[in-house]
Amino acid sequence: MIYYFLPDSGIFGGVKVACQLADLLGGLGIPVIVAFPDGRAPEWFRFSAPVLTDVEARRALGPQDWAVLTWPPDHERLARLPGRRIVHAQGTDPLMDPLFSDPGALVLTCWSFATAYARRLGADPVEIGISITPEFFFDHREKLSNRVAYMPRRGYATARACMRACPRLDFVPIEGLDEEATASVMKGSGVFLATARGEQFGLPALEAMAAGCLVLSVPVVGGMEYLHHEQNCLIAEPVAMPSLLADAVRPEHRSRNERLRAAGLATAWRYHPALQRRRLVKLLDDELAVLRRDRKQA
Repeated sequence: MIYYFLPDSGIFGGVKVACQLADLLGGLGIPVIVAFPDGRAPEWFRFSAPVLTDVEARRALGPQDWAVLTWPPDHERLARLPGRRIVHAQGTDPLMDPLFSDPGALVLTCWSFATAYARRLGADPVEIGISITPEFFFDHREKLSNRVAYMPRRGYATARACMRACPRLDFVPIEGLDEEATASVMKGSGVFLATARGEQFGLPALEAMAAGCLVLSVPVVGGMEYLHHEQNCLIAEPVAMPSLLADAVRPEHRSRNERLRAAGLATAWRYHPALQRRRLVKLLDDELAVLRRDRKQA
């Protein structure tokens, strides 16, 4: 059995990515149980994998089972438990280094920067990719070009500076919303501000591309894999974001913006869950065949 340990069920991208992987593997005949401290499943997005409390999962973990870790403190917390380890690398924070350096761990990475990072620490990672929930893909509803969506949790000072520079635009915060409501806001907005400088992969900006937004982003760590200035988005340092936004919404840039939105949507389609599922099918016959063999032996 595979037990995926998570520290929280709150509204965090890492929680959703973890549960998406559990569902994808489950759909391919590799069951995964997700363990939360209180045993309560997240209610802000849909997923179907079974859930246990952290205590129940630790008691159930046997020598032939797998424990999936994505939160650095779990490496030490679960070190004395039996079973084998899978590291699901959603980030490249230095706190992850002990996980990547564990010679007995199977390292799964979500994107190319994380793959290269893990290799530098001696790991032999398997890149399984990452995907966007289909809910985010644009459905041709009415889109307001003067509506700017943003997430105030990180980078709010940059968003606030944009508000001061562009008082005629309608700024809509995305905070505390479930996935369906978040997708609805994005699909109705013309622009999305990605203001979190410390973002690793930056899934919200990719979701905004899927929703047909013009994405304005600060430079991020892993998201530069899909963020390409003046090809499918606009990129600027936080201090320059207000002037970039003010210029971007000028009427003379309308055709340019439509081109960037279309290119962004095309980029997002490369991260559709059907494509990640297809990748996992191939990997389960190759680099991840051990997971399928374990299932057959059980």
